[in-house]
Amino acid sequence: MSIKKFSNSLKSAEIVEQTVGIYEEAVRLRRKIHENPELGFEEHKTAEMIANHLQDLGIEVITGVAKTGVIGILRGEKEGPVLALRADIDALPIQEKTDVSYKSKNPGIMHACGHDMHTAMLLSAANILSQNKQHISGTIKFIFQPAEEMKGGGIMMVDEGVLSNPTVDHAFAFHVWPELPTGVYGFRNGPMMASMDTFDIVLKGKQGHGAAPHQGVDAIVGAAHVVTALQTIVSRETDPVDSVVITIGTIEAGDGYNIIPEKASFKGTVRTLNENTRKEVAESIRRIIEGVASALKLEVEINYNFTVGYPVAMNDPTFNEHACAIATDLFGEGSVQWLSRPSMASEDFAFYLEKVPGTFVFLGVGENPENPMKLHSDVFLPDEKAMIQGISLIVGLAINTTEKIQ
Repeated sequence: MSIKKFSNSLKSAEIVEQTVGIYEEAVRLRRKIHENPELGFEEHKTAEMIANHLQDLGIEVITGVAKTGVIGILRGEKEGPVLALRADIDALPIQEKTDVSYKSKNPGIMHACGHDMHTAMLLSAANILSQNKQHISGTIKFIFQPAEEMKGGGIMMVDEGVLSNPTVDHAFAFHVWPELPTGVYGFRNGPMMASMDTFDIVLKGKQGHGAAPHQGVDAIVGAAHVVTALQTIVSRETDPVDSVVITIGTIEAGDGYNIIPEKASFKGTVRTLNENTRKEVAESIRRIIEGVASALKLEVEINYNFTVGYPVAMNDPTFNEHACAIATDLFGEGSVQWLSRPSMASEDFAFYLEKVPGTFVFLGVGENPENPMKLHSDVFLPDEKAMIQGISLIVGLAINTTEKIQ
């Protein structure tokens, strides 16, 4: 689609006008992506579609980053900073239960977290920006990242140099958020989303009979004690004004009524809002598990996945307020909410924010935010009208970030 060009720097009203002009195309694009979801590191057709779309816009394209990631590079006609704009492209292993005409065609796979909308918004913004290069100061990097959902696509992209050649000065990303009204932006300085680490534990005892428990070493009893003791990290070792969540997601042990099993295994996650707390909790988990296991004569194997966990997503206050000012100029003060609390959910855009200052913003898609549809639900359908606000803010940032924000 041809975009109207303006001779002078784009004003907010003109950005919104151009966005509204391609809104229907953005919806079609989002629905096409929704129909054809792919899991993390398997997004081959999605990546091909993205690359073709960017090439058709005349944008330089790099493929095969972090297996299925795609990067688009658009160089403005003026000198300025390098701004990275990121969308995640993977879907979830969920069987869709909506009845929309564009529901998933791939059994057991669904875009249930809004990544289809993220991708469509970034591609649509690329459309507008590619035809308004004269208004861009610096370079825009469009980053389409695979495997955000628990597979570490973000850290792999960073490790493979997505923030270099050219070196990125600032990074920005959205996440659709059903707890905010449609089109409202959620901003917060500092911690926006929690860190997330996982652990796998195996306790090994001695098999025995239920009638003679003294002849075995009960791994199930040990697991019960460990699960209970771990919660004291939250209630007795963490500052009450800090935040820690320890969740045990699975426990597996035994297969008979009267057999004491040799092994019990369980898995869980840890979420924090402070990197020092994150490290302290990891040490406490090891200490408690090893201590309880020793007291109950159990052997223990601990696999604490600290190195591949997600860090805290920390918004840079200066750049965050720059983005908020642009959002306010685009749609007024009523379009912005400053959030009093972070989310204890996690997001691997945090790996980008560890390296460069930037911001992660929630975009309201809730038609009924008082009773929101849940992310990762098999009936999750974000309100597409929010894409007008999403695309506009991406374009506004690209046009108005004319120098490195100190």
